[in-house]
Order: sequence, then C-alpha cells, then structure tokens
Amino acid sequence: MNEQPRQLFWEKRLQGLSASDVTEQIIKTMELPKGLQGVGPGSNDETLLSAVASALHTSSAPITGQVSAAVEKNPAVWLNTSQPLCKAFIVTDEDIRKQEERVQQVRKKLEEALMADILSRAADAEAMGLEMDSGDDA
Repeated sequence: MNEQPRQLFWEKRLQGLSASDVTEQIIKTMELPKGLQGVGPGSNDETLLSAVASALHTSSAPITGQVSAAVEKNPAVWLNTSQPLCKAFIVTDEDIRKQEERVQQVRKKLEEALMADILSRAADAEAMGLEMDSGDDA
C-alpha cells in the first residue's frame, strides 16, 4: 500500500487556533508531559499538541517522535513524516501507572458530581410533586 504524500510542517497551519465552548469562551489547552518536546521551525506546545493529536487519530502505528538526531539540524531534510514533530520519547510503566491513577481520580470526581446531580434533580422533582399535591386541595 502506497502512503499518500504529506506536506511538511502542515501542523503550522493550526497555529493560533483554539477550541471554544458553546459560549465561545476559549478552552484552556492541556499541558503536555515534560518529556514531550517539539522539534522544527517555530515549534511550540500548541503546534506539538495538534501534531500528536493528529497522529493519534490518523494512524494506528506507534508514535515515537523524530528519532533521527539530524532532524535538529535540518528538519526539512531528515523529517519522518509519519511521526509528529517532537523529539523521540519513551513512555515508561511508571508514566502509565501515574496516568491510570489520574484517570481513576477524575472518574471518582465525575461519579460524585453525577450522583449529586441525580439527588438534586430527585429533590426538585419531589418538591414539585408536593407543591402540586398541596395545590390540588385548594
């Protein structure tokens, strides 16, 4: 299978764009792990985040970053276009364990928030039912 050609440094087109919510408030960008560092001209965290997100969604291949040290000197020549514009990195078992802990903490907070919402709605519905019952007597 032949791979489609890709434009070099295409991620630069996404620079300066931000996600927003329904009220058009800018959503804070997520923080990248310290070990993930951009490479190439004008590299910054926003461009790197776009490149990594795109690589995760468009390819099933592992993401390793740019493994050639020569990419630092001349990215246009030594660039591996199937990898995002970041230095090579390794995800350790400790990194995975820490992330799993964070996911569990966030899930617990979400569960608590959903339970509070359910209880609040139930209390509101009960109060509405009592108001309607007392209104029927009149």
